[in-house]
Amino acid sequence: MHKRVAVSSKNESIINRGKRHILYDASLIEHPQAELFDIDKARRHADEQSLAEGRGHAVFFKHQGHALVLKHYQRGGKIAALLGDKYMGVDCNRSRSFREWRLLAQMCELELPVPTPVAASCVKHGMFYRADLITRQLNNVVTLADHLLKAECDEAGWTAAGSCIRRFHDASVYHADLNARNILLNPETSKVYLIDFDKGSMRYLGDSWKASNLARLQRSLLKFKSLNEVFHFSQDNWNTLLDGYNKDEVSACSPDATK
Repeated sequence: MHKRVAVSSKNESIINRGKRHILYDASLIEHPQAELFDIDKARRHADEQSLAEGRGHAVFFKHQGHALVLKHYQRGGKIAALLGDKYMGVDCNRSRSFREWRLLAQMCELELPVPTPVAASCVKHGMFYRADLITRQLNNVVTLADHLLKAECDEAGWTAAGSCIRRFHDASVYHADLNARNILLNPETSKVYLIDFDKGSMRYLGDSWKASNLARLQRSLLKFKSLNEVFHFSQDNWNTLLDGYNKDEVSACSPDATK
């Protein structure tokens, strides 16, 4: 028997199907099935840009008229050899996929520039679980890292990046892995978005984490520069980003362009 449980958020619903628990936005998708989270099937129906870089696996696909992104949570490092894509936990409400879905939903309510969460899956395996997340695809964007490998980012782009990060910080949003691949840029409009909020959270106490967040991003940019013969990043670029971050009025962020 399938058990459907409505929960507190406006459009948030949960469907329990045996070991699989699906959290979804009922205003965006109808009765999501387990096959929706089959990444191999999604890959077969994806376009040429199907695979996204970064930890885990992600693929672009279409469903019910929506352009979507499916991310499968995959461990990195040495522990991946032991546990693969399994995470410890028995409560799906505390799973990585459910927590990231709800954080994204909260940020969308704050009109922050993040992908719209569509559905999250948590499949229990004893004391462990496997997780997946589906979001709406952002249009006409490229990662900041990929853009800088090919071309310079103009002053408006660097200012927008700094201003955007500041807006998240002002909203008390902590990005656990703020790096050049988790910043998306529309080169034509200089609109900026942040993605991949796995392990992200709301932090209401103290401000030291904000400086650490920026330092993490700077290390990421310097690492890309050290590993690539051509990578368009300089100290002047970083200073321009900081100028955007430190502006009193923050307005460069754009809400989800797919809305």
